[in-house]
Amino acid sequence: MKTEQFSCKAIVKDGYDVIVAGGGPSGSAAAIAAARAGAKTLLIEKNICLGGMWTAGLVNPLFDHSNKVGIMQEIYTRLVENNAWGGFWGISFQYERMKWLLDEMTAAAGVTVLFDTVVTGVKTDNDAVVGLFTHSKEGLCYYPAKIVIDCTGDADVAALSGAEIKIGREKDGGCQAATLMFLIGNVSFVQQDAKELCKLITEAVETHGLDYKIPFNHPFVINVPGTDTAVVQLTHMRGYNTLSGTDFSAAVTEGRRQAMQTFEIMKNYVPQFKDITLLQTAAMLGVRESRRIVGEYTLQLEDLVQGKKFSDSICICAFGIDIHEPDSDVQTNLHSQPYGIPYRCLIPKGVKNLLVAGRTISGTHEAMASYRVTGDCVAMGEAAGCAAYEAIAQNKDVREVSINEIKRHIANWTEIAENE
Repeated sequence: MKTEQFSCKAIVKDGYDVIVAGGGPSGSAAAIAAARAGAKTLLIEKNICLGGMWTAGLVNPLFDHSNKVGIMQEIYTRLVENNAWGGFWGISFQYERMKWLLDEMTAAAGVTVLFDTVVTGVKTDNDAVVGLFTHSKEGLCYYPAKIVIDCTGDADVAALSGAEIKIGREKDGGCQAATLMFLIGNVSFVQQDAKELCKLITEAVETHGLDYKIPFNHPFVINVPGTDTAVVQLTHMRGYNTLSGTDFSAAVTEGRRQAMQTFEIMKNYVPQFKDITLLQTAAMLGVRESRRIVGEYTLQLEDLVQGKKFSDSICICAFGIDIHEPDSDVQTNLHSQPYGIPYRCLIPKGVKNLLVAGRTISGTHEAMASYRVTGDCVAMGEAAGCAAYEAIAQNKDVREVSINEIKRHIANWTEIAENE
């Protein structure tokens, strides 16, 4: 039998000081911070907008933002100035305004942004990441880099570089349920407590004898400020390996099925929603948990319970431990106190020239259930961007960058923003 041979050569592109993979909350902040500090910065994003779960994923509200300075505070301030903040619990935002704002902030910082581009491979040299392979309409390209920041949400770059990885909870690798958000219009309903929507839907199902089981017992209708729209956080897909192409695709399909079925029940059987319209399902699956790196420090449940602060804390996280269980329809909430996220959690063991920011930093299954929220992801990304610049400017390993060097940059542009 004749065997056909195929080859694919990469187009070698100009190099960058810092390349950020993933343009969600952590990645956008990392790129802005690195470029502001003075690094030639490239931001690679698979969608055609920045914001990730904020925008393509339709995720609101923006949790754990109020105790942050720097870029997170800037985003909040500018959303308020543009009448795009408020809504559900007073901490939600308008999606299109967020897209525009992140475009503006990356452009002003001098970031080069590549949309519709995915990372396909990593080049390493003696355990050091030296560049990324990407695929886009141009084909396969290679971008040399001095430092790479992995903000993919799934630790894709870290995994490709050979970094040690953990997945899910310790006992069986089970990961939190995924969610596909959906947006509805003509909404007058305002949810008052965590049980209200579940109760309304459950009562309608029982009254009319419907063949439907709500997939999550704490669903929310989240009003978008300045509009009559709301995003619904209800669908839950469990038991899917979102690192598998077939499983991921099946989870997306199941999410749309759940969204459509739930919408029909809300509109036709729950009086409070009789006038609603279905505007869209999210363009991005809400994956709460997948890979986590093994870093120079691993945040433990005990650290959160004790409210531990660290000498290299990049921010304080005040969000509770919120586990959407892998194998049941309940949400487990564990008590914690405000705690620090150490810079060391962003550094994968055994790999050089690589930082990781977002929910995939080094922590346990339980700890990740707290710091995964987007306000904290912004702070992690900002710290990573500053650290990357300092490592390059001083020609040293990212492990040698001090927390004071990182905070000096954040304090500098916080002061500039306050004086404008």
